[in-house]
Amino acid sequence: MSKLLDDNTANIEKAKSLTAGLSSAQMSWRSQPGKWSIAQNLDHLNLAARGLGTIASSIAAARAKGITGNGPFRYGWLSSWIMKSQEPPPKRKYKTHKSNAPSPDVDAAKALADYLCNAARLGELIQEADGLDLARAKTQFGPLKRFPLGALLTHITTHDRRHLWQAEQVRNDPKFPGSGWPK
Repeated sequence: MSKLLDDNTANIEKAKSLTAGLSSAQMSWRSQPGKWSIAQNLDHLNLAARGLGTIASSIAAARAKGITGNGPFRYGWLSSWIMKSQEPPPKRKYKTHKSNAPSPDVDAAKALADYLCNAARLGELIQEADGLDLARAKTQFGPLKRFPLGALLTHITTHDRRHLWQAEQVRNDPKFPGSGWPK
């Protein structure tokens, strides 16, 4: 559980340091058409965070059923593959479903504020899940109706890390406007 919390906290700190001192124009800059800006990466994470309510319900249901346990937890091959598939740097590109595709005109300040709020809520959910058997407690993940809660929490932190890494690549681009970011 502490690894999940540490990973989530690291993602929050990364988002803050990555965007510190940037203007809206800088956060919206794209290296080329078809590539996402820093703000678009954050917007994508915000769109993906719409499932946090389902996770909260799953935690409550697992508590009500008494599905408790102590880790470490083991997950099946599909869950393990999904958790690892997002680890940066990406080894494989994935097509983003259009429902999770960021807008081309993202409000950069709002995207950052929303991401920080969603990441804080994820931290709360991770704490609420403490003491549950994260392999036996299930939640919905896309078309998968009974996905291990712990695998989904891990996937979210890894997915966030992947897109924050992508946003960092934007900021590290030599053509990034006003580049003063430590490389």
